[in-house]
Amino acid sequence: MEKQATDRYSDEIDFKEVLKRFSELNEARLKRTVATLAERQQDFLHLLPLLFHINHPLLPGYVSRYTPAGLFEYEPDKQTLNKAKAIAKSISYRRSLRRKRPILALYVMGSPGTVAYTESSDLDIWVCHDPKLDSHHVDLLQQKSTGIEAWAENFGLEAHIFLINPETFRQGHSANLSTESSGSAQHYLLLEEFYRTGILLAGQKPMWWLVPPDRENEYDDYVDELKRKRFIHAKNTIDLGGIGNIPAEEFFGAALWQLYKGIDSPYKSILKLLLIEAYASEFPQIDLLSHHFKQRVYAGEKRLNDIDPYILMLEKVTAYLEARGERQRLELVRRCFYFKTNERLSIKKISHSGWRLDLLHDLVARWGWRHTDLILMDTRDTWKVQRVAEERRILYEALIASYRFLSDFARQQSSLVMIDEFELTILGRKLYTTFERKAGKIEVLNRGITSSLHEPQISLHEVIGRDHQSSWLVYSGMVTRETMDNEIPLKRSRSAVALIGWCYFNGIINANTIIGVYTQGSDLDVKEFYALQAYLSKKFPIAILGSSPIEDYEEAARLTHHSLFVNFAAHPLDVLNLPRHDVASSSADALSYSTGQDNLVMSLDMVLATSWHEILTHRYAGERCLMDGLCEYLSWYPPSQDTRPAPINVYAAKAHRGTVVTHRIEQLFEDIVECYYGGEYPLETRYILAIGSGYCVVYFEEDKPRYDLLGSYSELQKYLAAPQVEFSPVLFDRHALKHSPLPQLFARNKEGFVQLFYLPKGNRVDVYILDERGSLFYRNSSYFDERSLISQYSRFFEQVLNRVNFMMQEGDTSATTRGLEFYRINPQHGFSLARQAPEFSHAAQHYFSLQVLVDNDEDGQTVFTVYCEGKEFSTLEYGDQLYQSVVDHILFLRKSGQSYPIHITDIGFSRSVLGEEGVGKVQTLHFLNYKRRIEDRLNRSMTDK
Repeated sequence: MEKQATDRYSDEIDFKEVLKRFSELNEARLKRTVATLAERQQDFLHLLPLLFHINHPLLPGYVSRYTPAGLFEYEPDKQTLNKAKAIAKSISYRRSLRRKRPILALYVMGSPGTVAYTESSDLDIWVCHDPKLDSHHVDLLQQKSTGIEAWAENFGLEAHIFLINPETFRQGHSANLSTESSGSAQHYLLLEEFYRTGILLAGQKPMWWLVPPDRENEYDDYVDELKRKRFIHAKNTIDLGGIGNIPAEEFFGAALWQLYKGIDSPYKSILKLLLIEAYASEFPQIDLLSHHFKQRVYAGEKRLNDIDPYILMLEKVTAYLEARGERQRLELVRRCFYFKTNERLSIKKISHSGWRLDLLHDLVARWGWRHTDLILMDTRDTWKVQRVAEERRILYEALIASYRFLSDFARQQSSLVMIDEFELTILGRKLYTTFERKAGKIEVLNRGITSSLHEPQISLHEVIGRDHQSSWLVYSGMVTRETMDNEIPLKRSRSAVALIGWCYFNGIINANTIIGVYTQGSDLDVKEFYALQAYLSKKFPIAILGSSPIEDYEEAARLTHHSLFVNFAAHPLDVLNLPRHDVASSSADALSYSTGQDNLVMSLDMVLATSWHEILTHRYAGERCLMDGLCEYLSWYPPSQDTRPAPINVYAAKAHRGTVVTHRIEQLFEDIVECYYGGEYPLETRYILAIGSGYCVVYFEEDKPRYDLLGSYSELQKYLAAPQVEFSPVLFDRHALKHSPLPQLFARNKEGFVQLFYLPKGNRVDVYILDERGSLFYRNSSYFDERSLISQYSRFFEQVLNRVNFMMQEGDTSATTRGLEFYRINPQHGFSLARQAPEFSHAAQHYFSLQVLVDNDEDGQTVFTVYCEGKEFSTLEYGDQLYQSVVDHILFLRKSGQSYPIHITDIGFSRSVLGEEGVGKVQTLHFLNYKRRIEDRLNRSMTDK
């Protein structure tokens, strides 16, 4: 039955008449295309078929004589040959009937021949070639096409040539989303656009022309029947396939692609994007424009305007948006359509118009546009910030609406669509990073909206608010203090750097802009702002805001450009207490400057550009500003990713010792980066530097930089004396604690070793002990001689380290103590260290055994038990008299009767003191703290006696 129906229908079609209608329409659209172009551009279009028809060394695109050439049923006319001879006088063309012709057809598609085509529009050219060409010859043909594309640039044309193998094309294709492809497979939508917009330049006609509109769904069967019955000759037509049923995933891929392009060139993509959205809303019964187009041709329609592909597209999208009641997006579509035509109706009278202008005048009249609306559209290149910002908002909302529709469609059709969540995710990243507002982000307003936002003059005003904080405003033109209340600022910001950055990245200012500056608190003059603009243009080329490849969004954002701006627009009150003299030496520490230990870094602005093409700014002020900026910068470089941060660029205001500050910050950043990314120190290292009269500790926690501020040296000591869960090395900044041995001690520190350092000071001694986890124990005590000091600590460590190791093993950990080291500190040589040997045997001969056991009773109260040469003393028995009783016994045992200091030789803890979790966490520091506490009580009792 189906076969018989096909036969009967084929007999009813006058194929010669159908071909005649399409050919006449094709010729008329080609004439419109040529008429739109400038004379030299017309030459390109005239010569294009000849370039693929022959190989000649002097013609554009020539590769070799082996490059496939010969265009089906094409013979150049005299005019074309004359144009070719103007390029290559030696051309001598001879017609050959037997010559192979591997180029089957040549088409242009898209906007040519439509109301939307202008001399600045792209030319998408399809070169359909013989499927039998091998890969080598296809490569030669591609090289030729690339050469012709380059030649087109001489005419001011942007040509894109695509090689089409009809057989593989009919089978469909798929490509990943990139700057050069259209994302997830959209074979049928591309073919649908080709059929309604394609113009045949030369070669085989599309088989699609001969398939009646109501036979689209049985395209292949119908074509087979036509060939079998010989209604057509196969060699006269090119078969690229039918478009009866478009798969759901095509709408997903096509919308992704148009959304991606729409971010940077919104007016070019909105109309096509909404057409795809309209198609998708009708799925699976889609009313295709190509179907409409073919129906009208078969019905005998000859008026080009009524079957103009762009008019058909506009009508389709208009009906879709009106049905949804989306007035704002409809008005945006009309603007996009109007801008696409590149006409200015407000200055072109109807009496001077051609077919394009007649059509446009009719359209805008139907839209209800007034002359003032046309003036606004036609002056788009002069739109300023407020108008561009509003248009940007509308564009963003339109793109977001389409993105949400796309996401919903994909979810609704999940059984039919192979959803590429990755493509959807990276598109969402680009969409939101381009348009999303967030604190500190510079909004780039002008993405394909207007030609320029440049202002020849701007005025910068500083205003002091009720909170005594300054803010900055920028105005267009020269606006004084007296007139500023009558003007609307272009932008306001807490940061002068962020405000100038906003002006620079939006193209509002350049080197030629005249800047007026009106300050209230800061001591900046206009020269500083000119210098800032010049610095930004050097460190942040405006090209970084250009169209970005989608591949940039496949990974987490990373920094591409960065700078720190120190003390820019600092308030004079911030510097009143700073020293009035400068230190010429480059080694001066700007973070703890001169005798007053002043921190010269009072404010910090950071400008960052990312691989996601965002411009971010941060402003910090006060004593934490530098460290906040440092941590923000390092947070972009998680150490786990093994990427070393680039050296930081620092720009410091000259008025506040800029050279000293710049050198110090660059040096600090370099040292910290070397610490955490250089490979010499583990990530657990704590980096300590002096800031003002206090200190700062930098460290990493879960791959993120952190810092703690310590107000004094005593707070630093307490910090270093805290127990550690694991070994945590300490590295001191090159300027920190130059008059203390601590930097040298911690430089010698190593995991698993207990190290004692002592510095004799007359009859007193400073004892520093770094335990196996890097915790610091400090004690200043009486000093008899070096041998006695080493002996008493040697005996104590001999007992305690065994206990520590035993407890650590009980806690199921391998972090045991592996060694004991003694060092004498020599203050005359930069706190150099001299290794000393422990003296266990000497200690055993000259000290009483004094062991302390620490326990808890049933009420949780601490119970001390002291064993002195075999005699037991306990708080259970002696109570508050424990320490005095022990002292009395020791003095009794001393034959000399001397009251020299008492030293504990061993300490032990019960499980109830440590707790079950504490058994594996105990470290030598805990024993040392108890030793000091108990010894101080014993020696105080002996002194009081």
